[in-house]
Amino acid sequence: MILVFIGFIMFFLLLNKLEKSETLNSELIRKILHIGSGFGGLALPFIFEKKNSVIILGVIFLMVLISIRLIKNRIAGFRKVLETKNRKTFGDIYFIISILGLWIVSSENKIMYSLPLIILMFSDAFAALIGEFYSKYKFDTGFGTKSVEGSVTFFLTTYFICINFFLFFSNIKSINIVLVSLLLSVLAMILEMISWNGLDNLFVPFFVYLFLKLNLYLAAGELTYKFGVIIILLTIIILNRKKTTLTKVAQTASLFFLYIVMIIGGIKWGVPPLIMYLGYYHFTPKVKGQVKDSLKGLLTIAFTTSMWLALSIIMNKDKMFLIYIFSFSLFFGIINLIRDNAGNIYRETFRMSFLMGSIFKAAVFFLVNYFILSRILDFKMLAGIAVLISGGIFIYETSMKIFYIFEKENELSGESKVFLTSGIVFTCSMLLLGIGML
Repeated sequence: MILVFIGFIMFFLLLNKLEKSETLNSELIRKILHIGSGFGGLALPFIFEKKNSVIILGVIFLMVLISIRLIKNRIAGFRKVLETKNRKTFGDIYFIISILGLWIVSSENKIMYSLPLIILMFSDAFAALIGEFYSKYKFDTGFGTKSVEGSVTFFLTTYFICINFFLFFSNIKSINIVLVSLLLSVLAMILEMISWNGLDNLFVPFFVYLFLKLNLYLAAGELTYKFGVIIILLTIIILNRKKTTLTKVAQTASLFFLYIVMIIGGIKWGVPPLIMYLGYYHFTPKVKGQVKDSLKGLLTIAFTTSMWLALSIIMNKDKMFLIYIFSFSLFFGIINLIRDNAGNIYRETFRMSFLMGSIFKAAVFFLVNYFILSRILDFKMLAGIAVLISGGIFIYETSMKIFYIFEKENELSGESKVFLTSGIVFTCSMLLLGIGML
C-alpha cells in the first residue's frame, strides 16, 4: 500500500512539473493522468489479495484529491493537473470512486473489472484529445461543448477494445462478440455524450459493468433483438427530428432513455414516453420562435418518470405502472399549458378554457395508455389520478400567475418551467403512491 501510494505521488509530482514548465498541453497532461491512473487500477488485482487494502488506499487517494481542491493557495499548481482553465471538473474524484466501486463488486472477475476501466482509460482519453485538437463539428450539450469527431472516436475505440478483449479473454461466439461490442459501443458513446462535469468517469464504467453483467452471455437472438430496438428508435428519432423542440443532444438522450426503458420494462413501458415524444409537438400549441428544449429538462423528466420503473422491480408492478402513466400524462398536460402560455400576453389572467383543455389532454393521454396497456381496476388509484391530474395542472398555473404578479417584466426560462413541472409531477406521484399504499 505504501509503495503504491508513493508511486502515485511521484507520478503526480512529475505531471505537476510538466504543467509548470508548459512542456505539454494541459488537456494532454490530464489525459496522461487519466490513463496512468487507469493502469494503476488495472494492476490492483495482481498486487492485492484483500479487498480492504484497496478500499483503504482508495479512501486515502480521495482525501488527497479533495484536499488539493480545498487548499487553494499552497497547492494551486497541483489543481492545474486536475483541471484546465476552461473546464472545471471532478473527473479525477469520480475516477477513483469508479475504481473502488468496480473493485468491490467485481475484483474476483478480471473481465468484469478490467474492461470498464480500459474503455474509460482509452476511449474517453482519445475522444477528448481528438475533440481538443482536431474537431471541426462541435455541439452544445447544455453543460458544455463536445464534438462529433470526439464521439466517433469514442465509439471506434470502444468497439476496437471490446472486439479484441472478447477474442482474447472470453469464450463467447464470434457473432455474439460483434453484437455485444456494437451494442456496448453505441450505448457507451451516447452516455459519454450526455455526461457532464466529468461524470462520464462514473457513468461509463458502471454502465459497462452492468451491461456485461446482463448481456455478455445472452443468446445471439436476444442480442439481435436489442440491437434492432436501437435501430428502430434511431430511425424514429431521425424521422421525427424536425417535429420536436429538443436539441440534438436531448434527442440523443431520448434514444438512450427509450432504449433503457424498453429493454428493462419491455414495450409496454416504452409506449408512454414514445407517445409523448412523438405527440407533444403535434397535439400542443405551436410556439413562434421556439427555443430548443435542453438536455437538462429532458433529464429531469426522465428521472421523475423512470423511478417508477425502477421501483416496479421491488414493489407492485401494476400500481407502479399506473403511477408511471400518470406521470407522463401530467407532464403532457402541463407542457400543453406551457406552450399555450408562451403566446399569452395576459400572463396574470386565468384562462379557464385553456386550463380545462390541458386537463382534458392529460386525461386523454392517460386513458389511451390505460386502455391499451393496463386496464388495472384499482378504483381508489383511478380516483386519485383524476384528482391529481386536475390538481397538478391547477397548481402549476397558479404558481406561474403568482410569479408574474411579482415579476411583471421578467420571463421564467424554459428550463425553470420544466424543473417546476418536474417538482409538481414528483409530488403528485408520491401522493398517488400514498393512495395506492392505503
